[in-house]
Amino acid sequence: MQWMRQGVGLALAAWAGAGAAAGLSVERVDLGEVPGEQAYNLQEQRDMRVFARSAARFQQARLFLQRRVGGRWQAAEPLPFSDARWRDSDPHLSADGRVLSFIAHRPLPDGGMPARPDLFESHWADGRWAEPQRLPERWQSTAYELGPERYGDTLYFSSSRAGGAGRLAVYRADAADAAPEPLPSPINDSAQNSDFTLSPDGRFALWWSDRGGAEAGGGDLYLAERLGPGFGPALRLPAPVNGPGFEFSPSVSADGRWLYFASTRGDAQGLSAVYRVSWPDLLDALGPAATAHSQAALDQAVSRLWQAIGHAPQQASDVAALQQLFHPQGQVFGQRLQASSLQVGAWPVARFLADLATPSPRGLYECEVDRQQRRFGGHAEVYSVVQTRHDPAQAAPAYTGVNSMHWQLGPQGWQLLSLHYALETPGLHLPAALASAACRR
Repeated sequence: MQWMRQGVGLALAAWAGAGAAAGLSVERVDLGEVPGEQAYNLQEQRDMRVFARSAARFQQARLFLQRRVGGRWQAAEPLPFSDARWRDSDPHLSADGRVLSFIAHRPLPDGGMPARPDLFESHWADGRWAEPQRLPERWQSTAYELGPERYGDTLYFSSSRAGGAGRLAVYRADAADAAPEPLPSPINDSAQNSDFTLSPDGRFALWWSDRGGAEAGGGDLYLAERLGPGFGPALRLPAPVNGPGFEFSPSVSADGRWLYFASTRGDAQGLSAVYRVSWPDLLDALGPAATAHSQAALDQAVSRLWQAIGHAPQQASDVAALQQLFHPQGQVFGQRLQASSLQVGAWPVARFLADLATPSPRGLYECEVDRQQRRFGGHAEVYSVVQTRHDPAQAAPAYTGVNSMHWQLGPQGWQLLSLHYALETPGLHLPAALASAACRR
């Protein structure tokens, strides 16, 4: 979190949010705070936790590490490079547990002191945490830098730098010599947005925002589905996750069991404590809205597949569009009747697309008349019935294909891993209702 909160004004007010989602239970996590001290920014990476503790207004902030031994969390200890002269806050461990990103109010290389905290990292090497190093100067500013989180070569963080998307906005930095870029809508769609984090599978982004509906003029937690480089709509998390105070620093445990977050609820001094709620239960409470964006994208991808395969006479399929839809290592399987037996051929996607790149004298018009789907998270199985005509005015299809597809949601969006097609065979006609069904769009 963010020393920016000092100027936000977080007087507690009566809770006016939506009713509590059925089945959700929030519990406080004891991190050894003493009176007058607060805890925040907890992240759990298997058998290790990092978090921050501080006095009011984030003074004397320090980083702590906690290990689990024999199923029990041991007493937390300050990070070995912690120095009472400086303020260290907002810790985050990389997925491999070897890079610790955080913010710190530490001396500049010339010995001077910055006006506000900067971005730092420490690396685990030779059995210890190395001395913290400032991150590239192109990423720093004279304003607040807050909540850094590293995912591979990308660092997400928030900043109150001039000219930003709001008073406090979320940025991503990918190259040391390139300026950070603000995240697109809906992440920065209000004056203040911070503490951006990703779920372990990368499918969801969470952050706090002061957009409409936040209690007491502070911040509430939001979720958006991640799809390729973009995001779905921002969904305000239901009660009792958002409550009568300021919620910030969300983090989903590496095992996907818990959503941890900090909240000032119930504390007259506005000090925060860390709470947790079941992450699977929270997704269940959000229901179809949590995955509506990716579901719409999957439906569009399947439709685009058949549109791209089809073509007019003397033309070829839209191979450029198909290359976007297929995973580079995808496979295509085809079933056909030959020599009184069902033969199955297999082709790597590159060969399949090379064949479709050759213009054909006859047109190919695909009409998808039925679609069934089963989905588990980022994996989807789609069963599609497609009629093929060589002339769109043709009354009866030349043939009908039954297609089984496996799609995977990844950094590039939905990609087709495998396509298995089977043509209609004697004695196995499809239901009559499909013969007159309209084409899906």
